[in-house]
Amino acid sequence: MRDLNDFRYFEAVVRNAGFNAASRDLGVSKSTLSRRILALEQDLGVRLIERTTHSFSVTAVGNEFYEKCRVAVTELESAEMLATAMSAEPRGLVTVACLPGACAATLGAGLPDFLDRYPKVKIRMVIGQRRFDLAEEHIDVAIRGSRLDQPGDGDLVIKRIADIASRLVASPQYLARAGSPSTPEEISRFATIARDAGEAGETEVWRLVHRSGEARTVRIEPRIVAQSLAVHAQAVKRGGGIALLPEPFTAGMIRSGELVRVLPAWAGEGETLHIAFTSRRAMLPAVRVFIDFAHAQLRGLLRGTCDSLADFVDAA
Repeated sequence: MRDLNDFRYFEAVVRNAGFNAASRDLGVSKSTLSRRILALEQDLGVRLIERTTHSFSVTAVGNEFYEKCRVAVTELESAEMLATAMSAEPRGLVTVACLPGACAATLGAGLPDFLDRYPKVKIRMVIGQRRFDLAEEHIDVAIRGSRLDQPGDGDLVIKRIADIASRLVASPQYLARAGSPSTPEEISRFATIARDAGEAGETEVWRLVHRSGEARTVRIEPRIVAQSLAVHAQAVKRGGGIALLPEPFTAGMIRSGELVRVLPAWAGEGETLHIAFTSRRAMLPAVRVFIDFAHAQLRGLLRGTCDSLADFVDAA
């Protein structure tokens, strides 16, 4: 295999339009450049450069070879910069898009210790339920809760935190007053609380899966539409109707008797709490350590008590 420096030397000679300028650019003697490129031509069996005492020109093959060398040299320089950056101390601004409620509160609680450990790092958090475009909005990391087959995620790296099922829940008082549905289709006759209805809030589709694997689709007309889980928690506990909510969020309220499961054999389509970020290539050290921190913090939240999770959301 040839010394990769030969390709670097050739690229520099062509880019600088001559051996003298390339010699000054690289800090390598002109005679060394001439000798190494001549050896490269002999190995390849083609003439890359036509040179005489008074002229310098690149052959047609040489021009094509130069384009390949230019890309290769750029990649090598990028790799060198990446290796240097990976060994450097984390520093600079990391912009993070995060779900409101439990996720934001959990990360916020851990940030002082994180920043004590990395004093040259700054964090900017953008809180919201909408799906942020990382490239367009210059976001380094996004904390999301959704299915992983969403369009536009092909260029992103996904770090899974946990799979989360959703369950139908209501307050005992509401069910005592309104009765309980016996099939998914009957849910449409009850008051419901929804997260993702259209702008007018007229309808929403709930896709439910039985423990046997059977799937049903139910179209509802929600009485309350809100993106905030805190709003859902208060509304459903106070008898506002039936809601389809993440299981970890409702488990504590079910244990306390504030809520009960509706159609317990059925569950909503699962979502995955995950961290999304752009390619690992050229990732800044500050982004890399924040991803590790966020993953550990949120895994710890889901391993903790569900009561504390509900408290976090209600306080948001």
